[in-house]
Amino acid sequence: MNPIYLIILSLIGFAVSFYIFYTKKNDKKMYCIVGENCDEVVKSKYGKTFGIENTIPGMAYYLFVFFYGIASLANQNIFKGNIIYYFIVIASIGSVLFSIYLTSVQAFVLKKWCEYCIVSSIASLLILLVLIF
Repeated sequence: MNPIYLIILSLIGFAVSFYIFYTKKNDKKMYCIVGENCDEVVKSKYGKTFGIENTIPGMAYYLFVFFYGIASLANQNIFKGNIIYYFIVIASIGSVLFSIYLTSVQAFVLKKWCEYCIVSSIASLLILLVLIF
């Protein structure tokens, strides 16, 4: 596991999640690089789960990964075999599964794409891969 990768990927994921959160909270139009469906995707009913904006637990997850990466950078063996390591792996699996669900919603239900959401999904998958390999 390379903690630098965790730090970089978590910063990317956090930045994307924060941008989506900021635009929704302030009712601003999202600037999409490809297409114009970002607003329609993130402001759909699937933008919340159990009444909570999807970006809030997303930002918390990316912050947790970031601080885990910083701590691991300071001491590579600090979390080896530790419950914190297993917790972050389980959280990452949950994040990837939720990302698969949301990507499926984009593809099969909304039939619209949000590239920021896709970047967040890819960051989640790569974090999981960094953690387990």
